[in-house]
Amino acid sequence: MPKTAISFNVPPRLWEAFKGQADGLFLSRASFLDYMIANELPHLRIELAGLKLSLRAKRHIAGAMKREGPTSVNIDVRPETAAALREAMQAHNLVRDAFMTRLLIFLRSTDAFLKYLEVPRIASSRGTDAYLEEMPASPLKAMEAVRDDPLFYVRFHVEAIHEVGIYRVPLPRQLDWAACYLADEDIPGTAAYRRQQKLGKELLAMLDDIPAKIPSKTRRAKK
Repeated sequence: MPKTAISFNVPPRLWEAFKGQADGLFLSRASFLDYMIANELPHLRIELAGLKLSLRAKRHIAGAMKREGPTSVNIDVRPETAAALREAMQAHNLVRDAFMTRLLIFLRSTDAFLKYLEVPRIASSRGTDAYLEEMPASPLKAMEAVRDDPLFYVRFHVEAIHEVGIYRVPLPRQLDWAACYLADEDIPGTAAYRRQQKLGKELLAMLDDIPAKIPSKTRRAKK
Protein backbone atom coordinates (compact mmCIF):
# COMPACT_ATOMS: atom_id res chain seq x y z
CA MET A 1 0.00 0.00 0.00
CA PRO A 2 1.45 3.40 -0.94
CA LYS A 3 2.29 5.73 1.94
CA THR A 4 2.38 9.52 2.30
CA ALA A 5 5.19 11.30 4.10
CA ILE A 6 4.32 13.77 6.86
CA SER A 7 6.70 15.83 8.96
CA PHE A 8 6.48 17.55 12.31
CA ASN A 9 8.74 19.23 14.86
CA VAL A 10 9.13 18.00 18.43
CA PRO A 11 11.39 18.98 21.35
CA PRO A 12 14.53 16.78 21.10
CA ARG A 13 14.36 15.31 24.62
CA LEU A 14 10.73 14.28 24.17
CA TRP A 15 11.43 12.60 20.84
CA GLU A 16 14.46 10.73 22.17
CA ALA A 17 12.49 9.50 25.17
CA PHE A 18 9.58 8.36 23.00
CA LYS A 19 11.90 6.73 20.47
CA GLY A 20 13.71 4.85 23.24
CA GLN A 21 10.44 3.50 24.66
CA ALA A 22 9.07 2.56 21.23
CA ASP A 23 12.29 0.76 20.27
CA GLY A 24 12.32 -1.05 23.61
CA LEU A 25 8.80 -2.32 22.89
CA PHE A 26 9.80 -3.39 19.36
CA LEU A 27 7.27 -0.93 17.87
CA SER A 28 7.50 0.40 14.36
CA ARG A 29 7.31 4.11 15.18
CA ALA A 30 5.78 5.17 11.86
CA SER A 31 3.10 2.47 11.88
CA PHE A 32 2.29 3.06 15.53
CA LEU A 33 1.95 6.83 15.10
CA ASP A 34 -0.10 6.33 11.93
CA TYR A 35 -2.52 4.20 13.95
CA MET A 36 -2.58 6.64 16.88
CA ILE A 37 -3.16 9.72 14.70
CA ALA A 38 -6.06 8.04 12.91
CA ASN A 39 -7.60 6.90 16.23
CA GLU A 40 -7.14 10.20 18.06
CA LEU A 41 -8.28 12.67 15.40
CA PRO A 42 -11.99 11.93 16.02
CA HIS A 43 -11.46 12.66 19.74
CA LEU A 44 -9.65 15.87 18.85
CA ARG A 45 -12.45 17.00 16.51
CA ILE A 46 -15.09 16.35 19.20
CA GLU A 47 -13.16 18.25 21.88
CA LEU A 48 -12.52 21.24 19.62
CA ALA A 49 -15.97 21.31 17.99
CA GLY A 50 -16.79 24.93 17.18
CA LEU A 51 -13.31 26.14 18.21
CA LYS A 52 -10.58 27.54 16.02
CA LEU A 53 -7.21 28.99 16.96
CA SER A 54 -6.83 32.67 16.20
CA LEU A 55 -3.85 33.74 14.10
CA ARG A 56 -2.21 35.29 17.17
CA ALA A 57 -2.66 32.11 19.21
CA LYS A 58 -1.28 29.97 16.38
CA ARG A 59 1.78 32.20 16.07
CA HIS A 60 2.30 32.07 19.83
CA ILE A 61 2.23 28.26 19.90
CA ALA A 62 4.46 27.94 16.83
CA GLY A 63 6.90 30.45 18.32
CA ALA A 64 7.03 28.53 21.60
CA MET A 65 7.95 25.39 19.67
CA LYS A 66 10.62 27.21 17.69
CA ARG A 67 12.28 28.38 20.91
CA GLU A 68 12.62 24.73 21.96
CA GLY A 69 15.11 24.11 19.13
CA PRO A 70 12.99 21.20 17.88
CA THR A 71 13.95 18.06 16.02
CA SER A 72 12.29 17.54 12.63
CA VAL A 73 10.69 14.10 12.29
CA ASN A 74 9.48 12.49 9.06
CA ILE A 75 7.25 9.42 8.99
CA ASP A 76 5.26 7.58 6.32
CA VAL A 77 1.54 7.13 7.00
CA ARG A 78 -1.48 5.96 5.06
CA PRO A 79 -2.85 8.56 2.63
CA GLU A 80 -6.18 8.63 4.48
CA THR A 81 -4.40 9.39 7.76
CA ALA A 82 -2.47 12.25 6.16
CA ALA A 83 -5.68 13.62 4.66
CA ALA A 84 -7.59 13.41 7.96
CA LEU A 85 -4.72 15.12 9.78
CA ARG A 86 -4.60 17.92 7.21
CA GLU A 87 -8.37 18.43 7.39
CA ALA A 88 -8.37 18.60 11.21
CA MET A 89 -5.50 21.09 11.27
CA GLN A 90 -7.26 23.31 8.72
CA ALA A 91 -10.68 23.04 10.38
CA HIS A 92 -9.36 24.26 13.75
CA ASN A 93 -6.33 26.24 12.48
CA LEU A 94 -4.09 24.06 14.66
CA VAL A 95 -0.31 23.78 14.79
CA ARG A 96 0.53 20.25 13.61
CA ASP A 97 3.68 20.20 15.73
CA ALA A 98 1.62 20.94 18.86
CA PHE A 99 -0.88 18.16 18.19
CA MET A 100 1.82 15.59 17.51
CA THR A 101 3.86 16.70 20.51
CA ARG A 102 0.84 16.55 22.82
CA LEU A 103 0.05 13.07 21.52
CA LEU A 104 3.59 11.93 22.38
CA ILE A 105 3.37 13.48 25.86
CA PHE A 106 0.15 11.62 26.64
CA LEU A 107 1.40 8.39 25.12
CA ARG A 108 4.40 8.49 27.44
CA SER A 109 2.35 9.65 30.45
CA THR A 110 5.26 9.66 32.86
CA ASP A 111 4.61 9.30 36.59
CA ALA A 112 5.30 13.01 37.14
CA PHE A 113 2.92 13.99 34.34
CA LEU A 114 0.14 11.75 35.69
CA LYS A 115 0.66 13.22 39.15
CA TYR A 116 0.24 16.72 37.72
CA LEU A 117 -3.04 15.65 36.08
CA GLU A 118 -4.14 13.85 39.28
CA VAL A 119 -4.51 10.65 37.26
CA PRO A 120 -3.79 7.33 39.06
CA ARG A 121 -0.47 5.78 38.05
CA ILE A 122 -2.09 2.33 37.96
CA ALA A 123 -5.03 1.79 35.58
CA SER A 124 -8.05 1.37 37.83
CA SER A 125 -11.36 2.94 38.81
CA ARG A 126 -9.83 4.61 41.87
CA GLY A 127 -11.20 8.09 42.45
CA THR A 128 -14.24 7.59 40.23
CA ASP A 129 -17.75 6.19 40.62
CA ALA A 130 -17.37 4.15 37.43
CA TYR A 131 -16.31 0.57 36.91
CA LEU A 132 -13.38 0.21 34.53
CA GLU A 133 -12.58 -3.18 33.07
CA GLU A 134 -9.44 -4.75 34.50
CA MET A 135 -6.54 -5.73 32.27
CA PRO A 136 -6.18 -9.36 31.11
CA ALA A 137 -3.35 -11.34 32.70
CA SER A 138 -2.40 -12.79 29.31
CA PRO A 139 0.38 -10.58 27.87
CA LEU A 140 -0.88 -10.81 24.28
CA LYS A 141 -4.51 -10.26 25.30
CA ALA A 142 -3.41 -7.29 27.42
CA MET A 143 -1.66 -5.86 24.36
CA GLU A 144 -4.83 -6.38 22.33
CA ALA A 145 -6.92 -4.64 24.98
CA VAL A 146 -4.60 -1.64 25.01
CA ARG A 147 -4.31 -1.59 21.21
CA ASP A 148 -7.95 -0.66 20.62
CA ASP A 149 -7.69 2.59 22.59
CA PRO A 150 -4.24 3.08 24.18
CA LEU A 151 -5.23 6.37 25.83
CA PHE A 152 -8.53 5.13 27.25
CA TYR A 153 -7.64 5.11 30.96
CA VAL A 154 -5.80 8.44 30.89
CA ARG A 155 -8.58 10.05 28.84
CA PHE A 156 -11.26 8.71 31.19
CA HIS A 157 -9.61 10.07 34.32
CA VAL A 158 -8.76 13.45 32.75
CA GLU A 159 -12.39 13.91 31.69
CA ALA A 160 -13.67 12.79 35.12
CA ILE A 161 -11.32 15.07 37.05
CA HIS A 162 -10.93 18.12 34.80
CA GLU A 163 -14.22 17.94 32.83
CA VAL A 164 -12.34 18.40 29.54
CA GLY A 165 -10.46 15.97 27.31
CA ILE A 166 -6.74 15.45 26.87
CA TYR A 167 -6.53 17.95 24.02
CA ARG A 168 -7.98 20.82 26.04
CA VAL A 169 -6.87 20.09 29.59
CA PRO A 170 -4.58 22.95 30.67
CA LEU A 171 -0.88 22.15 30.91
CA PRO A 172 1.81 24.36 32.48
CA ARG A 173 2.34 27.50 30.38
CA GLN A 174 5.93 26.38 29.78
CA LEU A 175 4.37 23.70 27.55
CA ASP A 176 2.47 26.10 25.28
CA TRP A 177 4.28 24.42 22.38
CA ALA A 178 2.02 21.42 23.04
CA ALA A 179 -1.24 23.38 23.16
CA CYS A 180 -4.00 22.36 20.78
CA TYR A 181 -6.15 25.31 21.83
CA LEU A 182 -5.50 28.58 23.65
CA ALA A 183 -8.04 31.38 23.90
CA ASP A 184 -6.91 34.87 22.95
CA GLU A 185 -7.10 36.01 26.57
CA ASP A 186 -4.28 33.54 27.26
CA ILE A 187 -1.97 35.12 24.66
CA PRO A 188 0.18 38.02 25.91
CA GLY A 189 -0.11 41.08 23.68
CA THR A 190 -3.66 40.49 22.45
CA ALA A 191 -6.51 42.88 23.19
CA ALA A 192 -8.38 40.03 24.90
CA TYR A 193 -5.37 39.37 27.15
CA ARG A 194 -5.14 43.05 28.10
CA ARG A 195 -8.87 43.14 28.88
CA GLN A 196 -8.53 40.06 31.05
CA GLN A 197 -5.59 41.59 32.90
CA LYS A 198 -7.50 44.86 33.39
CA LEU A 199 -10.52 42.98 34.71
CA GLY A 200 -8.31 41.08 37.14
CA LYS A 201 -6.82 44.31 38.47
CA GLU A 202 -10.28 45.85 38.86
CA LEU A 203 -11.48 42.82 40.82
CA LEU A 204 -8.45 43.03 43.10
CA ALA A 205 -9.11 46.73 43.63
CA MET A 206 -12.70 45.93 44.58
CA LEU A 207 -11.43 43.49 47.18
CA ASP A 208 -9.11 46.15 48.58
CA ASP A 209 -12.11 48.48 49.00
CA ILE A 210 -14.02 46.01 51.18
CA PRO A 211 -13.77 47.25 54.76
CA ALA A 212 -12.47 44.86 57.33
CA LYS A 213 -15.21 43.32 59.39
CA ILE A 214 -14.97 44.43 62.99
CA PRO A 215 -16.25 41.72 65.34
CA SER A 216 -18.94 42.97 67.66
CA LYS A 217 -18.35 42.59 71.36
CA THR A 218 -20.96 42.48 74.05
CA ARG A 219 -19.82 44.32 77.09
CA ARG A 220 -21.46 44.47 80.42
CA ALA A 221 -22.16 47.96 81.70
CA LYS A 222 -20.22 48.85 84.78
CA LYS A 223 -22.27 49.32 87.87
